[in-house]
Amino acid sequence: MGTLICSENTLFGECLCHGLSSVSDRALVKHVSTIEAAIATALNEEITSILVDISDASLGAGVARLARALPEVCILALSVDDQKAGQVVNCARLGCHGIVPRNTSLEEVVRIVQAAERGEVALRADVAAQMMRALAQTPRVAGSEILAECLTRREKEVCSLLCEGMTNKEIAREVNRSVGTVKNHVRAILTKFDLPRRGAVNTYLGQAQHAAASAASRV
Repeated sequence: MGTLICSENTLFGECLCHGLSSVSDRALVKHVSTIEAAIATALNEEITSILVDISDASLGAGVARLARALPEVCILALSVDDQKAGQVVNCARLGCHGIVPRNTSLEEVVRIVQAAERGEVALRADVAAQMMRALAQTPRVAGSEILAECLTRREKEVCSLLCEGMTNKEIAREVNRSVGTVKNHVRAILTKFDLPRRGAVNTYLGQAQHAAASAASRV
């Protein structure tokens, strides 16, 4: 069994790797800094779980892609505030199989990872109850809303128009901004969603919505 720590914070990632190696019998605990590296490593090593540091927006936006690329691997979100049910629900919607709350001990991280690999979710009862209420209040979630925290207000507006098939010039006219500014927003959206071209955004959000529905059904 192997575990990856995906974090742009090298010091944090390597320290966590060292700590987990010292308190668990994992055959491999390795730090990677990007979603691409996590996918590549998991495809070449016997990786059973990946812990993603969602405090970084770009990594958070890549969780859905990670879940699609590695359906057999347990994905857990690091740096989650489990006092906020909305954050926990968003993690599930993106395809995470569990969360590692802030201020968690190394021994507890091992327990959470092992539970996720068994198909279980370790949550406090009050957080689970909050999740159920949050899901009941939002039975249908659009793909753009699933990833809303990753985008600024203006980027969300541009993304919505982009999904309607508008050109940069049409979007610029709609939001009353220059074409150059719109291009910058589109570039930022593609970077955050880790996509190669604008035509992939609509498909990506549709897949994220599907992943959200599947994750909600498991909760």
